[in-house]
Amino acid sequence: MAFSGALTITDLDDFLTPSQACIIPVRNKPTTTAEEGSTEIQIDSNNNYYEVSTYPTDNINGGPGPSTLSGKKALEKAEINLNDCLACSGCITSTESMLITLQSQNEVLEFISSNPTILDENAPCHKPRLPILSISPQTLASLSAAYSSAQSRPTIPLLVLLRRIRAFLGQPSKGGWKVWDTTFARHMSLKETVTEYHERKDKKDKGKSAELPMLASACPGWVCYAEKAQGDLLHLLSNARSSQGIVGALAKDWYGHKTNHKPNEIYHVTAMPCYDKKLEASRSDFYSSLYSTRDVDCVLTTGELDLLLQELGFDPYLPVPDEEIPSFSQTEESPFPELLTHEGSSSGSYLATIIRDIQSSHPNPTRISTREIRGSTDNVEYLIHDLVSGEVIFKGAKVYGFRNLQNLVRKVSKETGLGKSGRSGAGAGKLSLAVAARRRKAKASTTTSGTSTPGESDVDSISSLSLSNGDDKKLDFVEVMACPGGCVNGGGQMKPVAASTSATIAEVKMEVDEEGYTRPLPDDGTDTASKAKDGSLVNSGVEEGMRWSTKEWVEKVESIYWTGLPTPPPSPPLEANVASYLQQVNGDGSDKSHLDGVDRSKSADMLVDQIIMDVCGQDSDKRWEFLRTRFMKVESDILAQGGVTLEAVKW
Repeated sequence: MAFSGALTITDLDDFLTPSQACIIPVRNKPTTTAEEGSTEIQIDSNNNYYEVSTYPTDNINGGPGPSTLSGKKALEKAEINLNDCLACSGCITSTESMLITLQSQNEVLEFISSNPTILDENAPCHKPRLPILSISPQTLASLSAAYSSAQSRPTIPLLVLLRRIRAFLGQPSKGGWKVWDTTFARHMSLKETVTEYHERKDKKDKGKSAELPMLASACPGWVCYAEKAQGDLLHLLSNARSSQGIVGALAKDWYGHKTNHKPNEIYHVTAMPCYDKKLEASRSDFYSSLYSTRDVDCVLTTGELDLLLQELGFDPYLPVPDEEIPSFSQTEESPFPELLTHEGSSSGSYLATIIRDIQSSHPNPTRISTREIRGSTDNVEYLIHDLVSGEVIFKGAKVYGFRNLQNLVRKVSKETGLGKSGRSGAGAGKLSLAVAARRRKAKASTTTSGTSTPGESDVDSISSLSLSNGDDKKLDFVEVMACPGGCVNGGGQMKPVAASTSATIAEVKMEVDEEGYTRPLPDDGTDTASKAKDGSLVNSGVEEGMRWSTKEWVEKVESIYWTGLPTPPPSPPLEANVASYLQQVNGDGSDKSHLDGVDRSKSADMLVDQIIMDVCGQDSDKRWEFLRTRFMKVESDILAQGGVTLEAVKW
């Protein structure tokens, strides 16, 4: 697979296979001319590197060779840091060793052991930091699948598992944690995304700017790649904070104020499905220079959270009181409604939320149709048709995986005239329109599949037979995720596991060689054995040869994600008719998310408005900083330059 002429990853099937080598060509420094003076590198006895001029004019003898004058220049030691990473699907989504070292379960264990649980007036900082853990629903689903498979027991509903983790980590001996889920923060992110979409749409309708299509930015792997390789498209990325970004602001700015804690007096940890979220938490927008603290102090992947819980002795099948009783409002354990769900995708439902908002506000009946691009379920277009005029009023897409993402970049570049594809493809827009016209002619005898919104009449049904196929309609919104299958298949999720056996990891991994000796099997992936404090091995339950996700495993996690939630029914297909779907699920057409007379979505909306007012008041600038973020093009765009110069490389 090739992202461009400068970056090539080979033998990649784009389903989180083992890490591939990142091959970024290094361009040699241009040959030094005689006018500039030639140099050579010298190393002294202390392994210090110097650049020494060899140009003969400085030599007092007039001959060639090193200058006798003071021509030494000490070379700086090079470094590699996170700014050099492209977030390609090789190393980032499989393992990011630097951030694993800096942010891991070991750091959290160190915090638990060092954080005082009682006030010590004699200590320099006697006030203990308040520990908060925010867990994503994808993480809960992955843990439930792993626990079920490893112990051959029923899967644990997300609410039940959340309550058990909360009861366990809430013990003083385990750190006395506040344990939340991130779905309320996602609810805030979705609301802000819809608000931003309408802002951009209004500007486009008025001809002020071309800020569509709007590209979802909840995936930090995609954001990192865009900043470093597609800088011309950055203004199309949604500025709304992701759920992790918002829950970090909620923990430090809102909840801290309510509990009389300064931001640096809170230790906030998130559990996320991918390593890329560690990159997101390290962004400067999520750092307070006033208190020298980040909104999220440490990011754990699902696998790292599992190791932390194992280290502390967690039993996932040990029940706790009232674990199945949902709460519909704020409680002492959680200041937000728990496990709010949204129809659409398990990667945030950004596209589905915008589609439903457009449908609910459009004056005429509408119909949604979908079509897979090249037969891929990870690359799907969604069209909203006006059933009166037959026109396409909205065109969106979900694009998962770098294989499809690069095609998206080309498509958006051609439609907008931005980026390398847009600049180099002069006349490509006319060609695309010509191709689209031929396709429409070929499909003239076909009808568009899909279902309609409530209120469709016979006249509407007749008009739907001539609906536009949308080939000449440009994209309005794209839900972009770097991982194939979306967030449930994140690189930090639990991998396929097998039931526990009596064999130790060492026994499983040993094999008898040709001479009769036992030899360890070659290991090309992440080590599944972790050491506990006593030096013993902790079995993560991952089978050798099955350490990387399979489609069957991801489907299991996806199924768990939509079951056992306190907000039934499970997510309907995006193209489904809402009324008919509720009739099918509930039998009476009622929306049972209104439990005990409480509309959880409207209740959450009211809480969102209250929180924004508490934190920001009427200050629009403060509101922007609280709910949104910004992206910056990396100035030394290595792909645009055709590679990395030797001077730019920092080892």
